Amino acid sequence: MRAALRCAGAMTYVLRMMMAAATMIATPAMADGQPTAGGTPGWVVPAGLPALAVQVGAQPLRVVLQDQQIWFHGSTTSLYQHRVLRIDRPEGIQAMARLAVQWRPDTDRLVLHVLRLTRGGRANDLLPAVQAVLAQQTMRFSAVRMDGQRSLGLPIAGIAVGDVVEIAYTIERDEPLLGGHHEMVVDAGTRGGIDRLVLTARWDTATPMVVTGRNLPAPLSLTRGQVRLATVVPAGEGGVTRTVEFSDFLQWADVAAIFTPLFAEARRLADDSPIRDEIARIRMASPDPVARAGAALALAEGRVQYLYVGLGQGNLRPLSADVVWQRGFADCKGKAALLLALLDGLGIPAEPALVATKGGAALDRRLPNVTGFDHVLVRADIAGRTYWLDPTREGDGDLATLPPPQFGWALPVRAGAGLEAMVPMRAAGRLAPARVRNP
Repeated sequence: MRAALRCAGAMTYVLRMMMAAATMIATPAMADGQPTAGGTPGWVVPAGLPALAVQVGAQPLRVVLQDQQIWFHGSTTSLYQHRVLRIDRPEGIQAMARLAVQWRPDTDRLVLHVLRLTRGGRANDLLPAVQAVLAQQTMRFSAVRMDGQRSLGLPIAGIAVGDVVEIAYTIERDEPLLGGHHEMVVDAGTRGGIDRLVLTARWDTATPMVVTGRNLPAPLSLTRGQVRLATVVPAGEGGVTRTVEFSDFLQWADVAAIFTPLFAEARRLADDSPIRDEIARIRMASPDPVARAGAALALAEGRVQYLYVGLGQGNLRPLSADVVWQRGFADCKGKAALLLALLDGLGIPAEPALVATKGGAALDRRLPNVTGFDHVLVRADIAGRTYWLDPTREGDGDLATLPPPQFGWALPVRAGAGLEAMVPMRAAGRLAPARVRNP
């Protein structure tokens, strides 16, 4: 669907608000996840726009303003994003064709505040066209991805070099499984070439929030219950990862506590579970616990196909072992629950372990968090040796030939757990630089 919009003067712009047609995957919260358009929230402090530079930059898109404001309140995390971009080169036109906002309809509320195009000093408000289509509920979105996210495409046709595009929106997120905890990692100028970078966050002073900065272009300004960064990031300083991280998890054990009851429930088998027959078969085949664990791993790998499903609470909550067995597919959490159930039945001590496939070697320098983990293994103790089992792999069975883990650190899911080095000579406990505790 295309909506034509005639703006002030003789310029006509077409706002294309249609993503590729795809079958929508229905979820109970889908209706509540519908984006809306509205005014800027009252808690947001406006960031002044810098004067537009006359000189054309070397990058296709010049970031005139990158303003991010965060409010941690109650069980909600509110993120306000305001970006002003100038198209300095033709390649920037192609980049703007991919303009989109991602959100999770099961946990997020997306509100658009500004969508504006300015040419030659003349501003053209494109938001009313978006509002009209949203009000009719006729906008087509991308299908819900298996990670639970949707994408609202807002490409603008008819733009040219020299045009300035402004977009602002707020995402309010409530993730009930986090139990009221807050955490977030925010970019702080990694791209470089930002005329004005503003990052502010605030929280209840009773919240034990910890803030860390990495390779920041300027020092953080910290007051009670608030942190702020306002600076310029020159174009020549791009390519260095710059982030600010927030977390009110006091220790990694608090993160493990989120998942402990979830996996305890998921690994519990029904009395009439068909998995019990598989356990009995493995027991009959060998009395060796190592061989039994290998057979259980081979079964979890081969009997169930890997398919990530993050819809609803699936991004954190594992499917039960019985459901995984019945469906014949699951993600790493579900396959881990199945393997844990098998090992439980075989009397082999085992527990889930969270790992990060990206940046896992530096996990001990991160604040305790949930979202940094993207994979689950099973940690099994057999005959005095620790084995790291990955049921999402294929062709395993002989534990003696398992490849060594490459994730650096793991967080076992048990009461009181801390990070565990997957290579024995490493030791946890190094603190991140620029760490600030601000209750």
